[in-house]
Amino acid sequence: MTTSLFLKRWRNRLKSPVLWQGVIGVTSFFVVWQLARTLGFMTLIPGPVEVAAALPREMNQDGYWLSWVASSQRVFGGFIAAALLAVALGVLMGMSRKLRDTTFPFMEIMRPIPPLAWLPLAILFWPSPEMTMMFLTFLGAFFPIFINVLSGIDNIDIRYVQAARSLGSSQRTLFWRVMVPGALPSLFTGLSIAIGITWEVVIAAEMASGQRGLGYLTWNAYMGHSMVGILVGMLSIGLAGMVSSGLMSWFGTRAMPWRRR
Repeated sequence: MTTSLFLKRWRNRLKSPVLWQGVIGVTSFFVVWQLARTLGFMTLIPGPVEVAAALPREMNQDGYWLSWVASSQRVFGGFIAAALLAVALGVLMGMSRKLRDTTFPFMEIMRPIPPLAWLPLAILFWPSPEMTMMFLTFLGAFFPIFINVLSGIDNIDIRYVQAARSLGSSQRTLFWRVMVPGALPSLFTGLSIAIGITWEVVIAAEMASGQRGLGYLTWNAYMGHSMVGILVGMLSIGLAGMVSSGLMSWFGTRAMPWRRR
């Protein structure tokens, strides 16, 4: 990509009303928060001005950036493993009615169990807290991706499958050329949902396990009675989730160029 093309794209993005509507929404939130603090409606919670003033100190403390790294590794480690298995299993079940009828009832029993309900068994099963937390993030991501892939397969026009088979396509070709592309819109919906759930799960697991990470950082601030530290931790978690969702959207636009606007 040439420099001029890159700059042109960024200028177009800066002109987008969607971008500025988002900026206005975020700014309005902080303005209302500060007004509520100034008028005495939120006396126990510091205002955004106080949080911003304390932000350099909080970011320079030992372990802040290591907490980002630790939480991100757990989230994306479990998320990638879940995505690979969920896509493969979802497409295979979409292609085989017998496999689906045999496996889906078991999946429906397991799906409503919250990932954190697995924590006692995961602690016993996995040899380290790190593996335990990654397993929980895997569980949090797996079912949203799996269900959306299966839904995407169901919504593929049967005529595409019939046309591919009439042209002599093998199961492998049918898998990669018809099923996977047909399921992509639903797949990326599932990925966007799953990445948010994995952040929720890993933060709760870090608070419970007492290991480093953004969840532990926030809990440690609570134990130290640092309200500013709690808010910085919460805002860091929200920013991490937003960036992760943005990555999923970016990959989605690259994987489905026909949906670009």
